[in-house]
Amino acid sequence: MRAAEQGGRRENSPYRISRLNATVFYALFMTGMAEGGVEYSRRSPAIAKHIAGSNAITVHVVLALAAAAAVVAIQARRAQRPAQAGRSPWAAPFSANALKPLSRTIRLAAGPSLPNLARAIATTALVLALAFEPFRMGSQVTGGLDPNATVNAWGGPTYVGALLAHWLDCLVGFYTIAFLLSRLALPTAVCSRYL
Repeated sequence: MRAAEQGGRRENSPYRISRLNATVFYALFMTGMAEGGVEYSRRSPAIAKHIAGSNAITVHVVLALAAAAAVVAIQARRAQRPAQAGRSPWAAPFSANALKPLSRTIRLAAGPSLPNLARAIATTALVLALAFEPFRMGSQVTGGLDPNATVNAWGGPTYVGALLAHWLDCLVGFYTIAFLLSRLALPTAVCSRYL
């Protein structure tokens, strides 16, 4: 056999979820919730006045339509390539193989050259930006309970509207950064491109 079978899937399948990645993203989300809770506990008793036009709903409707179009386009492209149907771009950031090319890039595994150093710096910055997204999503859950946090926020003035707008931003940002990382990171023999 080429690869060890585990539960009917190849052990090195890019679709296999990494416990480490999932745990890190979960910990970041929970840390964000804790930070949002601290902000909520420090809320002001005075409620700010809503400023018309501060909610950016039009921008978020356009962003939601663009995101939906991107999802449909990616799914349609995947449907045209059934041989690669198991490689989900949505699971890719959580996959067991996601860390391998990033680690190679940051460690300068291809050698210490100026292009590789620039690639490592850009990769590190993108990894930090990627890590911020689940943290921000968590902070919106608890921090958004403060009426002052949502009254003039994107998607506000309601909690649900602000939460949806911020989570949409985070999800679009998360997958955009993950896509950029998949193109920037050094490939390895066991890692595939997901899109």
